[in-house]
Amino acid sequence: MNKSPTPNPARSELAQPATGAPAETVNTAHLVDQLTLDLQVHQIELEMQNEALRLTQLELTASRDRYVDLYDHAPVGYLSLGVDGLIVEANLTGAALLGIERSRLVGGRFVHRVAKLDEQRWHRYAVALARDGGETHRIELQMTGAGGVSFHARIDGMRVAAAGQRPAMRITLINIDEHKRAEAELRLAAVAFETQEGIMITDAQGVIERVNAAFTRITGYSAQEAIGQRGDLMNSGLQDAAFYEVMWAHLKTKGRWQGEVWNRRKSGEVYPQWLAITEVSCDGEAPLRYVGTMVDITERKAREEEIAQLAFYDPLTDLPNRRLMKDRLQQALVAGGRSKREGALMFIDLDRFKEINDTLGHDKGDQLLQRAALRLVACVREGDTVARIGGDEFVVMLPPGLSESPEESAVLAEAIADKILTSMREPYVVDGLVLHVSASIGITLFGDQPTSVEELLKRADLAMYQAKGAGRDTLRFFDAAAQDSLRARSLIEADLRVALAQGQLIMNYQPVFNVAGKMIGAEALVRWQHPQRGLLLPDDFVGVAEDSGLIFPLGQWALDAACAQLALWRDDAVLGQLNLAVNVCAMQLLDHDFVAQVLAVVQRHGVNPARLKFELTESVLLHDVDDTIAKMRELKSHGVGFSLDDFGTGYSSLAYLKRLPLDQLKIDRSFVRDMLNKPHDAAIVRTIVELGVSLGLTVVAEGVETRSQCEVLAHLGCQGFQGRLFGMPMSPDELRVLANSEPPVKAFPQD
Repeated sequence: MNKSPTPNPARSELAQPATGAPAETVNTAHLVDQLTLDLQVHQIELEMQNEALRLTQLELTASRDRYVDLYDHAPVGYLSLGVDGLIVEANLTGAALLGIERSRLVGGRFVHRVAKLDEQRWHRYAVALARDGGETHRIELQMTGAGGVSFHARIDGMRVAAAGQRPAMRITLINIDEHKRAEAELRLAAVAFETQEGIMITDAQGVIERVNAAFTRITGYSAQEAIGQRGDLMNSGLQDAAFYEVMWAHLKTKGRWQGEVWNRRKSGEVYPQWLAITEVSCDGEAPLRYVGTMVDITERKAREEEIAQLAFYDPLTDLPNRRLMKDRLQQALVAGGRSKREGALMFIDLDRFKEINDTLGHDKGDQLLQRAALRLVACVREGDTVARIGGDEFVVMLPPGLSESPEESAVLAEAIADKILTSMREPYVVDGLVLHVSASIGITLFGDQPTSVEELLKRADLAMYQAKGAGRDTLRFFDAAAQDSLRARSLIEADLRVALAQGQLIMNYQPVFNVAGKMIGAEALVRWQHPQRGLLLPDDFVGVAEDSGLIFPLGQWALDAACAQLALWRDDAVLGQLNLAVNVCAMQLLDHDFVAQVLAVVQRHGVNPARLKFELTESVLLHDVDDTIAKMRELKSHGVGFSLDDFGTGYSSLAYLKRLPLDQLKIDRSFVRDMLNKPHDAAIVRTIVELGVSLGLTVVAEGVETRSQCEVLAHLGCQGFQGRLFGMPMSPDELRVLANSEPPVKAFPQD
């Protein structure tokens, strides 16, 4: 309610009529007062209206400011374009996306902000927009942003018209780079999910949620059949509960497990599979899912078995060959040392077999050997090993477990040997011919004293010759007093200690060439300039060094000499590019300081470790494989390379071979020597080359003596060659001359 205005006392006094004044005067005064009052009321109302207008104006201004803020800072760019394509209005977001100040953006042509490759598409879009009236059109273009950096943009536009103006357009602009990347990642993930490897995703409880097509191809289970089932749907039962307990314990600790398992297809077929399981969790919380990738390794296992059969079994009798026998004997020596129980090794030679073979022919001789092998197997116990090591020579190993008493062990071994002698005396019928042969058997016990495989074979062989000397068809036990070589080994050990102290060792280098006839490396080979016996080769003393522990100072000397030579070659244009290989035995790798010692020598001589390569034999896999691999990987991280020497002469697991951080495989000279006339050796060489290539390794052949061997090896894919044809081990000066001369063998074709 409006208050009545307070009368002005002065005005009121003037307005009082004088006593006795006329009535008109009184009415006029009253009218003036009334008008004054009305005027005051209208003035107040006007002021109130003005205040209301002011408040409304403030609200409008605030609303406009809010709109401008929303417009300028919207998450999308807004631009208005005239019919001539000029930008007439833009918000701050649009200016920021295009990398230019708004004041400079407005008035410019929008097409100048479009990448060159999309200009024509923009023109077609603008024409369609002008033609289709108020409909909204969308397009994705590549735009040029701040600093000339392009980005993908999604544009939504429509034509607008203002009174008295020609049609124009208004567009929204959004940077969709992240969206594009996400789409690409989704496409990549989709492609990866449909890889050749089977993929199975389970929830935290192991229930299958998703599988890919490769899973179905491998297991036979469709997605509909697998989803909702547990992941152990395919368990074959060949691995026991303990295996899976260890697997899950490792998975929970490490978050990842991989290994070889035997699973069962839907058809019931049991097959080998390489399985990798990865735990999926969020910030270290409990697992959300498990992702398993699987590869059917049936063909690889068959290939492994083929290689093992070729390399470790005698093709005539299917018995283990010398290589496999030596490996099993090495394992038996280790087991005997732990159990303190005796084992026995028998060396068996068929008496007068050579006469039958020479007179009746090799075909009948081979049949006789096959029948003799069957008789030997029938005479021994389960767990014993019968091997054919060459010609008419067989070996029988009775593993540790006979007895803790050498006397009792000898009695048990003699009983089995007598059974063999009796069986061998029985007539053989070969192609209608009745043949008679007997056997001479040498026996040595092992387990009570440390010894080596080669030493045991020598003892059994010596005992066998004693049996032959006693008239054949009998057995003899090894007599230590009859073996002069033991004393000779003791002399070698003593002399070797002197040689290390007095500098009697020298280093020779055998070159390695590639298929182009270029020298690419050399192998460092130790020689011993013995003051009385002359130049000794490694076979004369390395075995003694390993048995006596002298292999450690000998290996340290070889490494130091090799690195010193690399330092001398460092600035040579040719020799400075060579890789130098140094032989390292399993015992050296077992030394916990091996890595530190190697790095110290490399640093002391200031050589590039990438020029150094260690040649290992498969015996490194008979010991702590994980520790060996860890040391190899540490050295490899510094650039040191690794080669597996004499490949095919040991008994390494191909599963372990794949884990070794190798660079090179070397084919043993025994296979190369006879590969041109023995299909068995040729098959082994071909298999080794194919295996090396499949593992991404360089393959080098040792013992190459003829160009024909080179050509066959090159045709198979062999990349390196070492042997008499290219140069025997030589002094550093001779190697320098050879490196700067015409190659001994020109380049030859390689498929």
